[in-house]
Amino acid sequence: MTTEKSKTDTGDRRAPLTLLTGFLGSGKTTMLNHILSSPDSGKTAVIVNEFGEIGIDGDLITRADDEMMELTNGCICCAMKGDLLTTLLRLVQRRGGIIEPKIEFDRVIVETTGIADPTPLAQLFYTDMTLSLTYRLDAVLTVIDLKHFQKMVETTDEARKQIAFADKLILNKRDLVSDEEYEAGIRVLDELNPLAPREIAEYGRISVDRLLDIDLFEPKLRDDVVPDWIGIDEDHDQDKPHSGHHHHHDNDHAEIVSVSIVEERPLHWEPFLAFLQGLVDTYGEDLFRVKAIAQIDAVDLPVIIQGVQEVFSPPTHIEVWPGGKRQTRLVIIGRRLRKAEIFAAFENSLERPTTTYDPRWGAI
Repeated sequence: MTTEKSKTDTGDRRAPLTLLTGFLGSGKTTMLNHILSSPDSGKTAVIVNEFGEIGIDGDLITRADDEMMELTNGCICCAMKGDLLTTLLRLVQRRGGIIEPKIEFDRVIVETTGIADPTPLAQLFYTDMTLSLTYRLDAVLTVIDLKHFQKMVETTDEARKQIAFADKLILNKRDLVSDEEYEAGIRVLDELNPLAPREIAEYGRISVDRLLDIDLFEPKLRDDVVPDWIGIDEDHDQDKPHSGHHHHHDNDHAEIVSVSIVEERPLHWEPFLAFLQGLVDTYGEDLFRVKAIAQIDAVDLPVIIQGVQEVFSPPTHIEVWPGGKRQTRLVIIGRRLRKAEIFAAFENSLERPTTTYDPRWGAI
């Protein structure tokens, strides 16, 4: 379990932001009320489209106007005025006392509407400098209604994307499905997002420390979350042989494809970048997520790569190889990905170039 020390001693003073998604009826409202009523949530600011839609427990509300509700435990709930970026920046101005009323908060939860696509919201953290200097995206959480989500997945593209894009899946309403229905649902999730960690919630209730400050969107600061971020089961992997070539786990469901590669040989920086650029050029907006822990031939430390559609964050390093294994792990999730072509392109990128490139020092 993550300790409080590891959560707080990161040196990052930006406010963590959790993006809470899930289709209509999945149980987001129940879960959000549980978070807000928990003393472990701290001072949390919640952004919603409309107060009436989210149904905050009336016992928690102390004061409300057309833009903000104050709650008994110091949390606040803000109606989205204009777009999300505008609302987030107004929150920062309130915290700094630039506009009234002045408020305090430690973190932010954005509760999306049931049909919201999380992709453009996540991209804002790569493309808007003011936002990225003020907030860090902690995790995209998707709440799953185990009883009904399979029908939504079959008929609704947004439901598929919410699952495929999630950093963590919250499995709700387990008590309403049989063991056979549960296993069938798990198989669907394995097709859409096989590597995201999962939590089972009882009546929307789950320990707050499993939802907030988990640093799963982009683990720049905490090495301990990297196995969950990239989908490494260290206990299971201890006895799994690696041949020196890449392995993969991929499935199709309603055109959403997940591709996973494990490679023992070191990568060469420039050909690997060219491979990633090829993914962007080929798939564009259909490229939902790219995650990698890369073993680069001129770098001793693991290199973290993360992309959302056509936008990639600058590469960063972590200090420890997960499980003590020096290897590349690459996960690609998107729509209509041509797996054979991706494997071939990756294999081609393993050919040694005439020069190598160290992202810290330049060409060698």
